Amino acid sequence: MRVMNMLASIPLSRRLAIWLFAFLSPTAYFLVLLFAARLPISRSVPEALVVLLFCVIPVLALVVCESLVWSARVTVAWKIGAMSFTLLASVLQFAIIVVILRAILITAISYPQ
Repeated sequence: MRVMNMLASIPLSRRLAIWLFAFLSPTAYFLVLLFAARLPISRSVPEALVVLLFCVIPVLALVVCESLVWSARVTVAWKIGAMSFTLLASVLQFAIIVVILRAILITAISYPQ
């Protein structure tokens, strides 16, 4: 319970900044991956680590966002609404990333015309 008390003591503006940073971290990781794929050092990073982070970062971002929402000093109805919005927006964000990744993969392995 100490963690929730600590989260509740964070000012609203700082809590919103942390929520936004955590919420956008999967997209930032994906964009960094796209940029790093063009660099020569990208071959030295194990693929298992890249895939693991691709799966773990969205889950951790969702946990951080949901805990920040739940620790807010609002009614339970607002908490549930904000948590539902966060969950749906995270799912939409991850779906868009997967669609972009699918398009990149199809383009990379398609036959030249």
